[in-house]
Amino acid sequence: MAQSLHAPSQAHSPNLPTSANPQPPAASPFLSLHHLSHALPDGRVLLDDISYDFATARHGLIGRNGVGKSLLLRLLHGEFPPQSGRIVRHGQIAYVPQTLPRETGVTLADVAGIAAMLRALSNLECGSARQEDFDLADGHWLIREEWARMLTDAGLPAWAPEHPASAASGGELTRVALAGALLHAPDGLLLDEPSNHLDARARGWLMERIAAFRGGLIVVSHDRALLDAMSHIVQLAHGTLAGHAGNYSAWREQHDRQAAAAEAALAHARHERDAGLRALRQQHDAQQQRNARHARQARDTNQAPILLGMKKANAEGHAGRERLRREQARASLDQAVNAAVARVAPSSDVALALPQTAVPTGRRVLHLEDAIAPYPEDARAVSLTLSGPFRLAVQGPNGCGKSTLLAMLAGELAPQRGVCDVRLPTARLDQRASGLPQDRSLLQTLDALGAALPEGELRSRLALLGLAAAQVQAPSATLSGGERIKAALACALWRQQPAQLLLLDEPTNHLDLASAQALEDALADYPGAMAVVSHDAAFLEAIAPTHTLTWTPAGWRLTERD
Repeated sequence: MAQSLHAPSQAHSPNLPTSANPQPPAASPFLSLHHLSHALPDGRVLLDDISYDFATARHGLIGRNGVGKSLLLRLLHGEFPPQSGRIVRHGQIAYVPQTLPRETGVTLADVAGIAAMLRALSNLECGSARQEDFDLADGHWLIREEWARMLTDAGLPAWAPEHPASAASGGELTRVALAGALLHAPDGLLLDEPSNHLDARARGWLMERIAAFRGGLIVVSHDRALLDAMSHIVQLAHGTLAGHAGNYSAWREQHDRQAAAAEAALAHARHERDAGLRALRQQHDAQQQRNARHARQARDTNQAPILLGMKKANAEGHAGRERLRREQARASLDQAVNAAVARVAPSSDVALALPQTAVPTGRRVLHLEDAIAPYPEDARAVSLTLSGPFRLAVQGPNGCGKSTLLAMLAGELAPQRGVCDVRLPTARLDQRASGLPQDRSLLQTLDALGAALPEGELRSRLALLGLAAAQVQAPSATLSGGERIKAALACALWRQQPAQLLLLDEPTNHLDLASAQALEDALADYPGAMAVVSHDAAFLEAIAPTHTLTWTPAGWRLTERD
């Protein structure tokens, strides 16, 4: 189990060639990619002849959902070989995946990647003389003491290594995996969405560990605060990698400047085309007038028929050449506009909400009176009444019961005591969009839900959400995490009875940066009520909460924002 999570992989190779791809100058690489290519079974190419050096620095790896970021990390760690090309690793590389195991029998030691070390130590204490036990224990003779210090440092309870992983929350499990990876003292560290399930305190701990880490680091993330702690941003798009010196804010500023320049170039190209087409029409009209004048002159003069025929042929030849010149000029103007259009990022505008999702001002939506969720064991009572299209941010540390509260509001769980009364159609989107039928395509699911929109309009809206024809026709089980969140949101709002109360549990966890921005823009126009659990400060600011429900040791506290 530990090997599959983040046990270090190791390789060495001297005298590596310099990467041909444009990237920022940096120190010696800890990972080198040489003509790396990889495609999915359906033929879609994710990595296309990539050569790139990852220096001993902090790299933020960004890209749209489904472009292959997680697959690239798995390749870099050596989980499976690339279809072509090679990867050279310098020193030990540790890896923490996005999804951690929590099945029956999985322990925290498995998640931390130290189970094999602990078994080796136990074997040696029982008299084992096997060389593999000595090899595994070498350098880790105090791993039990280190385990206790690791948990304390990460702000976790004093669990035994044998503690079941299923008993920890998602955020707690992530901290165990991150701390375990650092226990290996690797030369390089690969992290896939490490801040997804972390509360504010745990995010602070993560930022401190990253700042203190002196090896090479590659982080796949959509977390803008975490990406701002990186020294380089590397974008994966269209099968290639492009590196940029600086953090995410610097990359975003450069990207926005380039986008503005592309928009200006498109406007200029269209202006030039309009002006050029007007000039061509004027030239055509002037030529027609000259031809008519020459024809009248020819009729009025007494010239030999053969001479008139030659003049006519010359005029027709000239007219043909002028016609070809104008057609070529039009094609050139259109080509310039099309090239400018190709450099402009597509619009992400999407009419997400339907009129039926609106909640009138003053309409009572939910009422909780001394309601206590069935778990956790120390669940606090909550009392509140909210009306109208409110936006409620639910905040608190990992394990305090935020997700359970949303499940109770959705009617999926009954309170063990008290009243929970919700009077509008709801839709709860959990962190894995688990409500989507695994074996159905999104179009089949929408059809089963009685979606009122015609299929053509559905496809257009889904495309604007970033779900192309291949994704909407594939079984939901094959979609990436971000694609599943967008699909679940479409089902909630475009079904026969659209949700008027959205219950969103960490909705940006699996979304790429562009999709998170699109979701923020779409939710800005949502006219219904909303309760959101999120540790993404930028997302919460974007949706502009009207109320905040905060967990405290003394109980839940509701505050209304100005």
